Amino acid sequence: MRARSLFIRAASPAQRLSRRLPLALALVMGHGALVIPSAAAAEGGAFGSSERNTTALIGILYDLKQTQQREPADGGKRFAEIVDEFVVSGFDEALLNRYYRAPLPLYTTQIAMPRMSAEEAPKAFGVEDEVKPRAWVVHYKAQVAPPADGVYRFIGRADDLLVVAINRKVVLNASLKDTRLARLAWQPSQPSDDLTALPGKVHYGDWLELKAGQPVDIDILVGERPGGEFYAQLVYEKRGATYPVSAGKRLLPLFQVAYQRMDSREFSTDLPAWKCVE
Repeated sequence: MRARSLFIRAASPAQRLSRRLPLALALVMGHGALVIPSAAAAEGGAFGSSERNTTALIGILYDLKQTQQREPADGGKRFAEIVDEFVVSGFDEALLNRYYRAPLPLYTTQIAMPRMSAEEAPKAFGVEDEVKPRAWVVHYKAQVAPPADGVYRFIGRADDLLVVAINRKVVLNASLKDTRLARLAWQPSQPSDDLTALPGKVHYGDWLELKAGQPVDIDILVGERPGGEFYAQLVYEKRGATYPVSAGKRLLPLFQVAYQRMDSREFSTDLPAWKCVE
């Protein structure tokens, strides 16, 4: 399939401000019982930290199995349908606010979650006593710009859910086949191959023309449907760039909004981080 190019216009300052009101205010205004997170949230690990030491993606966990009032919801059976509705709506948070929401956010500078138990997400957000390790999603968002002008695409893999949108338009769905988003009906820009160092089946996103000085809204959704194991990794590629090769496979740069050196056989962290703005 030929690669598709999307030319993205940055959102206006007024639009960005309306979307990015401080999450703490939104949490105070939300409904449902306040649950003080456990100490685990202070060391969020792969999902982020409860303290923002730099500009970062801000993430909140939702449990689709229960409402804000802790009453049973149908997210276990309708997981893909609910996620589908959310992304097709343009990431309208009112749709997820029907469900239980972890009271405090985590902040992360990358999506590099290794294979782990699905229990780790509720633990990281300090709600392991309230949220069973299935049918949960984490919504990360920020305003970002690449380190240099160019044409980029996001590439990723996940078990079960990984969706990326720029200015509310989905540009990558790297979810498992069992978590098909029928209404979204997104198609990759090229078939999966084994030429990247990310293991397993990877998904290639849409090509996007981005400017270093023009931040855009990014929304990233990760999640687990049936429970068991979870992982999610998000890298990117700049058209025309050359990347190191290890064992015949390309080490693509990890998507980061703050530089963090990591020794990995699956991706590279040798390039400058993307710029993340408040």
